[in-house]
Amino acid sequence: MKPFSKAELIFYVGAFVSVFGVAALVKLIHSEDPLPDALGPCNLDTGLCTLQETPERFNGATIQFDKGIQLNRRIDTVLTLPKAVQNAQSVNLVLEGREMYLGVYEYPLVKRPDNTWHSKVVVPLCTDERMQWTLKVEMKDAMGRDKEWAYLFNIDNPNEAI
Repeated sequence: MKPFSKAELIFYVGAFVSVFGVAALVKLIHSEDPLPDALGPCNLDTGLCTLQETPERFNGATIQFDKGIQLNRRIDTVLTLPKAVQNAQSVNLVLEGREMYLGVYEYPLVKRPDNTWHSKVVVPLCTDERMQWTLKVEMKDAMGRDKEWAYLFNIDNPNEAI
């Protein structure tokens, strides 16, 4: 077996670096966003999303979807914040699929006099039988600092949608 010439060696090293470089770039672009440290579950039937035992002051923050979490419906949604963060300047909900990219849906919330935040949220249909969603809360607190936490839920698509 004869050794590689300098030109062949440069070619093979370049090919190796190119292939793995492209693979690393694709993984970087298509990797899932990391989830916040504060993460809570949602109950599809009741529509209640709860947050407990977080490192921040938003322990007990809840989101309530009126009549449960349903696909392809405008759902009245209420965020209730604990007293420690009730004076938030602004709050947005950001809905994003975890397993499949279906877009990023942002819903600004409006504060009411009873210290609850309201919006209408639509959970889109997916072609998969089951989809995991992240509902992230992005809040600017009274001091102007950005805070975030999230809720996760899995939802089955009805047979007629598949």
